Amino acid sequence: MFQTAKKAIKAAGSKDPRDVAEHFGILVVDLHGSIAGYATRYSTLPVIGLNVHLDDLWYHFGGWHELAHVFLGDIYAQGFRGGHRDGGFFQQDVDSQTIPRHELRANLLSANVNIEDAHVLEVTNYNSRMMQDYRGVKANLEKLSFAYQQLCFSANTSPSELLKARMHELRGKIRGTRDTLGDLEAEMISANRCKTFQEMACELGVPERIFRYKLEAMRLRGYDIDPQELERYDAMFPAVST
Repeated sequence: MFQTAKKAIKAAGSKDPRDVAEHFGILVVDLHGSIAGYATRYSTLPVIGLNVHLDDLWYHFGGWHELAHVFLGDIYAQGFRGGHRDGGFFQQDVDSQTIPRHELRANLLSANVNIEDAHVLEVTNYNSRMMQDYRGVKANLEKLSFAYQQLCFSANTSPSELLKARMHELRGKIRGTRDTLGDLEAEMISANRCKTFQEMACELGVPERIFRYKLEAMRLRGYDIDPQELERYDAMFPAVST
């Protein structure tokens, strides 16, 4: 999915939705009224529509949302017969249980195209030494937990003394690793490295809902993006004036 968009941008020499559409012979129609976007086909001609009143941000995010319906083949599906109209874009959260698959994919592709990886890595301090250490400890904890689960699976009602000793050793390592992870989280909070999703989205100049789609897109592409939000202490417990 993401490679499809990357190749399309390279071929068109532009990320602008209209430029990409023109390069691939996709007709772009100007829309008015309450319809924000539109995707369909007339015979073999793919067509997308964009509302003329969309501001610059929604023009790009909406444009790529509709292009996704074309590039991912949605317009050829039975449900798109007669056209697919979007009253708005990114109306549901990325973790919604009710969002249709084609809408989820279109949002993921659009968010991934329109928000640069480098900007997300910067705002999340992804490449800082502290975050690298955090990811390393977290990965080690997952490895230890998996090893312990495997030992539990292989143990019977009367495990050998050697197996019991190994399980005891692993439990100790898991506890120690969890403590280290907790210390790192506390250190990040004290160093003011933990931001809310809303704060990070604000720094990037995009709605929080779209920012979460970008994080999920990067996670799917192999980035170890922690989906948990570490609130600042003062955000969880605001000062009360007396």
